[in-house]
Amino acid sequence: MSSMAAIGGLNGMEGGASVNFSADPPEAPALARSKAVTHVRPFTSVEAAIAALESLDRELKKFELAVADSLQDYLGVQMAQITDCALARGWEPVSFLQKDGFRVYRYEAMRSYKGRSKRR
Repeated sequence: MSSMAAIGGLNGMEGGASVNFSADPPEAPALARSKAVTHVRPFTSVEAAIAALESLDRELKKFELAVADSLQDYLGVQMAQITDCALARGWEPVSFLQKDGFRVYRYEAMRSYKGRSKRR
């Protein structure tokens, strides 16, 4: 089963993210997990993705952020803005999965992050 089963969900009108709200997520029965359908609406604007990141609790250990392919410019400027916001808040990108029309980026808390001063 994918890691999505162990991570809670946050899915809004503008975009989608999956977040882990607790250290020990509740175990769902195998049958319930197999029938669960998750509809993800990827973020289609940099501003919305950054707003979502800024609204997350800084104590969050890991989360996933769905970003539309339309934000994948050839220089990577738009993703750099999103990633810069995540880094400033203490999370680093660890991987991504390419889906049909969007990518799901996985972020985790930085190991060496010691609560740097708030820059934003």
